[in-house]
Amino acid sequence: MPIAMDFFPTFFSLDAASNPWVLRDGLIQYLRTEKGIEDTDAYLSAGVDIEEIHSEIATRLASVEKEAGGIDRIVLSKPFNQLIFLFATTLNEIANGPVSKSHIDLAASLRPDDVVVTFNWDTLMDRAMIEAAGWSLDDGYGIKPHSVFRDGWNGPANRRSSNKLIKLHGSVNWLTAHPIYEGDELVFTHALPAESLFVYDYATQPYPTHAGRYTGGYAPLTYGYYPPNLIGVPSRSAPDGYVIVKAQAKMPWMPEGQAGKEGLPSMPLIIPPVKEKSYKFFGTLFETLWQQASAAIQACDEILVIGYSFPRTDLKSLDLFKSAFVQRKSIPRVTIVDPYPSRPQEVFQHELGIPKSHLRVVASPFLGQETIAPLFDI
Repeated sequence: MPIAMDFFPTFFSLDAASNPWVLRDGLIQYLRTEKGIEDTDAYLSAGVDIEEIHSEIATRLASVEKEAGGIDRIVLSKPFNQLIFLFATTLNEIANGPVSKSHIDLAASLRPDDVVVTFNWDTLMDRAMIEAAGWSLDDGYGIKPHSVFRDGWNGPANRRSSNKLIKLHGSVNWLTAHPIYEGDELVFTHALPAESLFVYDYATQPYPTHAGRYTGGYAPLTYGYYPPNLIGVPSRSAPDGYVIVKAQAKMPWMPEGQAGKEGLPSMPLIIPPVKEKSYKFFGTLFETLWQQASAAIQACDEILVIGYSFPRTDLKSLDLFKSAFVQRKSIPRVTIVDPYPSRPQEVFQHELGIPKSHLRVVASPFLGQETIAPLFDI
């Protein structure tokens, strides 16, 4: 999955880059007015680090919020949210196809009560676990969704998954309502608790979405640029003395959507790769997930780390392991699978105290069964 400097070149290689419904106007305006860049597509496709751009906008947005920045707040919120949608649509386009064979091999190797913890937003592992491990997104994320979309919104089914898939930074098929400012406070357009989670499973027919802009032809857990609107969800009332006005400009180059428009527009529920991550904005949702991940790390006999490099800037993830290891009464066996394993090996040996006798390093990409079989004698 593309990230950092690979992201924009990957995005521009997709059909989504030429789709007028895939919005980039806020980002383009920001780059032109704030950075003086005229040919924004050339600038982005040259390999600009999307994490740096998103962090820069997030930092400026936070300072504007402290100063009650009025129109500047809107100007910065637009590219910030558009980048979240660009993340989601790029990952959805990549995942929209057959289920990844290497992920299926990994899912099939899971034993009862094994836990998968990931910082990724894509749904490759989700789909593989559904196909190979009988996993269900109704209860398999470790948190109970408010609703699940299967050609319409309904409560989660009464199912039990033997494995948990804990997604510590959210997921592109997790949805929430759009954020809005109520005075100086950023709130959701829905009137539910902030941790309320909506999970998208599949759509075989058009669904109501923003401006009716439904796009079909997507595999389960993936969708076009616009996810389904939230139906039957209480919306936030306007403050006393105010009314809520909804307007949509019609542009000659923008084709009209033909699907319904009812309900609250939704957006992906992910923690973007910015330096100051806004976990608390989603109430207790991520606190619960991180606690479950910590409990799994404390209890497990074996830890298999695939392709996670423990970036030096992500102190929260390192603290997760440190705090969990402090609570352990035994030393787990650790296997690292990574073509560049020096950083995770350094972390486990020198910062987490794993002796060489309990550490195995596979300095190669993860290749599914080819990698798994020698590890566990499958």
